Amino acid sequence: STFNIVSNLLKLLDSLWKFMTIAVSTGVIGFIFSFCITLFGAYAFLSVIPATKDSLKYVFGGGYSTQTYFYAMIFCGFFRAILHYLEQFANHYIAFHILAEIRVKLFKIMRKLAPAKMENKNQGNLISMITSDIELLEVFYAHTISPVLIASITSIFLFLYFFQLNYVYALYMLFAQFVVGIIVPYIAHKRSAKSGVEVRTKLGKLNDEFLDKLKGIREIIQYSQGKKVLKKIDEITSSLGENQKDLRNKASEVQMMVDSAIILLSIAQLLLSISLVSKGLVSIEASILAGILQVGSFAPYINLAALGNILAQTFASGERVLNLIDEKPAVSDSISISNNNIAENDDILIDNISYSYKNTDNKILKEFSLKIKKGQLTGIMGPSGCGKSTLLKLIMRFWDVDSGKIILDKKDIKSIPLKNLYQKFNYMTQSTSLFIGNIRDNLLVAKADATDEEIYAALKKASFYDYVMSLPDKLDSIVEEGGKNFSGGERQ
Repeated sequence: STFNIVSNLLKLLDSLWKFMTIAVSTGVIGFIFSFCITLFGAYAFLSVIPATKDSLKYVFGGGYSTQTYFYAMIFCGFFRAILHYLEQFANHYIAFHILAEIRVKLFKIMRKLAPAKMENKNQGNLISMITSDIELLEVFYAHTISPVLIASITSIFLFLYFFQLNYVYALYMLFAQFVVGIIVPYIAHKRSAKSGVEVRTKLGKLNDEFLDKLKGIREIIQYSQGKKVLKKIDEITSSLGENQKDLRNKASEVQMMVDSAIILLSIAQLLLSISLVSKGLVSIEASILAGILQVGSFAPYINLAALGNILAQTFASGERVLNLIDEKPAVSDSISISNNNIAENDDILIDNISYSYKNTDNKILKEFSLKIKKGQLTGIMGPSGCGKSTLLKLIMRFWDVDSGKIILDKKDIKSIPLKNLYQKFNYMTQSTSLFIGNIRDNLLVAKADATDEEIYAALKKASFYDYVMSLPDKLDSIVEEGGKNFSGGERQ
């Protein structure tokens, strides 16, 4: 629900609440000063008109000289600019720091979910999540939280001033701001929620499609499938464009609703003032001050009304990010490392294990047993899909078996910390991932503090030392994206 999304996004603020306090306090004082500029101008104007000069002193805030009001206007105008800058600075400080923290948090979560749960993740969705989804959360942290708090607190001060003029004005002010600040944003959010979710989903789908086809660009060219691929990408883009167009149209409608509401509410307040003055309940001076302030009082809420449309996408992005943060790894690792070190390597005993992948009843391994003796080279053969790769991943505890046990060094692998367990295996995947950088950088992934001598020793074990030494830059030779400047065997 929207409430859960908002509450969980707020929890991510952690230590940044002090900056939020600065943003809100400077925002509230800034808006009060902004209102005062117009209000003091009205007081100054009324103080020089003979018909209202004498009676103004009986109105709340009246009775001062024209010069005093002008000085007050200058004071408020000067500090309004400074306070606005401080508010924006604090808001964006919060936004950019929290976005950086969320990216780090997501990477840590993906590390915990890997490898089991990351294998089947949509790569385009993940890229969309750590780029555009997180960027869109900036709207929530920089342009939603503090404006809502600022508008709410500002309303208290406005209510107190209007109440001094007449309690009817105070009640009407609350009604008018409720319409512009709550009803209009709510309608906007409801109208655009579905399109907002579809936009985020289709962006992920477009990223995935583009990334997938980019990786297979050679095959696409070889088999003349370019037009077919372009057509599919164009279909997704067109569909996405329709949703974005719909959101833009709804944003225009919201702006029209806001402007119309402000005009109608201001006219209604004018009619209310005429009624109150005719009945002798308020003075003409008080009605003029109330009318001027009422028009300006919508300022904190105008942005909130526009947010209703934007937040549809923001909450869709927030939901996707929060879902990943809340996802649990396929294998839990809550064991203390210090007390569970693995002794000298012993036999690996696979005892009557069964396993089936999630959301399927097909047992890929059923009551399977095997003993791999220490010092013995063991090969596992069988048709595609019989569970060879699955067995290796179960031994390394990428997943947990449904039943049975896997014993290493006379211990159930579930009782061994994952970090210790992984240190006992060398595992070569069917596809090798290399990072942009040089050969040394890629080898240091396994051991960050390895010396060149240790790297050379590893290269010799892999029968790759002579090749690396034949390169002009040796260990500093560039590795392109995905290692595409090396053959498949060289990458392994």
